[in-house]
Amino acid sequence: MIVRPVEKGVRLIAQHDHARAAGTMARNWTGDEIIPPPSAAVKDAVFFAVDNHDVGWCHPDESPGFDPLTKLPRSFFGATAEEATEIWTKSISTCESFHPLSGYLVSAHFGALAGSGIRGAPPGELERLRNFVGEEEMRRQSLLARLSPPEAATSENAVLLLRTCDTLSLFACRAPEVIPPESQAHHLMRCGLKIRFTDDNLLEITPWPFRAEYLEIRFPGVTVPGERFESAEELKDAFEAAEPGFFVTRFAPLR
Repeated sequence: MIVRPVEKGVRLIAQHDHARAAGTMARNWTGDEIIPPPSAAVKDAVFFAVDNHDVGWCHPDESPGFDPLTKLPRSFFGATAEEATEIWTKSISTCESFHPLSGYLVSAHFGALAGSGIRGAPPGELERLRNFVGEEEMRRQSLLARLSPPEAATSENAVLLLRTCDTLSLFACRAPEVIPPESQAHHLMRCGLKIRFTDDNLLEITPWPFRAEYLEIRFPGVTVPGERFESAEELKDAFEAAEPGFFVTRFAPLR
C-alpha cells in the first residue's frame, strides 16, 4: 500500500494500481537515446511485466495493516525482507507464466531492489535478501536461455523502462518516502530525465518522453478519514467508512 497523509485523512493507493499506472506510461513512451520504446516483437511481454510487477501485493493490499510506530496504515516501504521477498516472488512467477521475458524483467527489477537493500540490512534481513538475490540470478539465467535473440537484445533496455515508469508512478502517487522537494528540479540519473513538482497535481519532465503533449494519470484509491489511529481496530473502522475515489496527476514538459 502507498500511504500518503493528506489534510484530515490518509490517502491509500494499492500497489497493483500504481503498477497499472506505470504500464500506462510505458504504453505512451516514445523514449530517447537512453531508453527506446519496446519493439512490436516484445511490447506485449514488456507491457505485461510493467502492468503486473506488483501483482503479488493484491492480497496484502485488500485491507491496510496498522503501524503502531507511526499510527498510520502500514506502507509497503515498511515490509520486512521476508514479506517483501515472498511478495516479489509471487509477482515474478505470475509474469514468468505469461512470457519468459516478462518474468526476466520483473526478476531483474526486484533483484536490484533487494541488492540495494542488502547495504545496512540487519543480520536476519541480510540473509533473506542475499538468498533472494542468488535465487533470482539463477532464475534469470534460465529465463535468458529461453529468450529469442531479439528478446534478449532488448531485455536490459526494457528493465530500465520498467524501473523508470515505476519511479515516475511512485512520484505521481506522491509516495512520501521517495518524492523530492517541490519546485526543485530532480535528476533521474539512469534514464537521463529531470523532473519537477510544481503543485499537488502537476509533475514536469524534460526531455519529454511521452507520445502526447501531456499525460494525465488517474489512480483509484481511498482517503481514510483521520490523521492518526490508536489501534488496528480504529484503522479498520475508518477504512470501512472510507469512500473510493480517483486521484489525478498530470505530466507536462518542464518549462
